[in-house]
Amino acid sequence: MPPLLMSLLLVVLTSIQDVDPMASATRGITGSVKVQIEDGTLRGRADLDLDSPLLVRVASIQPQESGSLYELEFIGTTPGLFDLRDVLVFADGSSTDLLPPLPVQIVSNLEDHAASDLSMTMPPATDIAGGYQTWIIIIGVLWILVPIVAIMAKFKQPSEEPEVAPTKPTLAEQLSPLVNAACNRNLSISEQGQLELLLYWHWQEELDLGSDRPEAVSRLRHHEIAGLLLRKVEAWLHDPRSTTPTQAELQDLLQPYRDSPGRPEA
Repeated sequence: MPPLLMSLLLVVLTSIQDVDPMASATRGITGSVKVQIEDGTLRGRADLDLDSPLLVRVASIQPQESGSLYELEFIGTTPGLFDLRDVLVFADGSSTDLLPPLPVQIVSNLEDHAASDLSMTMPPATDIAGGYQTWIIIIGVLWILVPIVAIMAKFKQPSEEPEVAPTKPTLAEQLSPLVNAACNRNLSISEQGQLELLLYWHWQEELDLGSDRPEAVSRLRHHEIAGLLLRKVEAWLHDPRSTTPTQAELQDLLQPYRDSPGRPEA
């Protein structure tokens, strides 16, 4: 190979290796990307909900010599190209336009109206072994068992113990696993949306929150009593300075919801 052609090939290969591949994730499945921030504290926009095309949260923060290395987890509900800067904010209110572009791609093999790309497969049904002889044996066994079951039914004593209906979980019991996950910084974006939905459902009528979910969650967050739990959860997830609460503190946060019925399953 001529030396000039060899040099050009090395330049092309070096350029290809220097290009970082765009972060991508399948619709409904979490993806991640890392970004170096010299100054400031990043967090996901609090005004977004599960109906938003793209959500993001800070998974971890690693201090570096010049700033911090953020690991961002994102999940999309709509296929397409997005910029994570549109769903991020700085804690001090400064613009994320100062950051370099953070492109991510959400892909899907399903139609847009499908819930997600997660799917379940059913095992194939097994065929019952047939045959004339098999059916003769089955009928003979049933013919013997029918009188035996009838005799046993006559001597069966009625149960004196009343059936106990299963107890429905309280709102505190529904919130408890989500709150425990949040204080350990293990709450996913979907679980955070579920927690916001439970609080929104509980306080909607009392605080007249209305049907606009983002505005309702914002009003809920700023309410002195109703927003206490939500503010604590967001602090655990987005503020690295927040401390892990004790079990006593968690019980105090859930106390207002212990006598409230849980949200019925959809």
